[in-house]
Amino acid sequence: MRAIVTGANGFAGSHLIEHLLSIQTEVHGTIRSFRSDLKNLAHIDAKAFTLHACDITDASSVDALIERLKPTHIFHLAAQSYVPASWSAPHATMMTNALGTLNLLEAMHRHAPTARMHAAGTSE
Repeated sequence: MRAIVTGANGFAGSHLIEHLLSIQTEVHGTIRSFRSDLKNLAHIDAKAFTLHACDITDASSVDALIERLKPTHIFHLAAQSYVPASWSAPHATMMTNALGTLNLLEAMHRHAPTARMHAAGTSE
């Protein structure tokens, strides 16, 4: 299995990566940029998985990553989930949450049509 975890540096992403590694999965994670906070990943051996800078709102960046990796599984955790931020920046929230998901689905359709995707959600 070759998996991509979007939002790899988040709380849930880091624990998911840990689990996927424990079941012998080839793991790739996305972060917005290499300036992103990686403290949630500090407890995992950095050589055990690969991080990729990929802005989920940039269709060409997402497309290139999916084309290059051809994942079998995608765990989509990249999102704006902080409610106060969604109210203060509704456009950015929609770009990340809705357009980011669409970018991922379109890239999968083109380059990894048999891959399975789990898109995480929240009650928030």
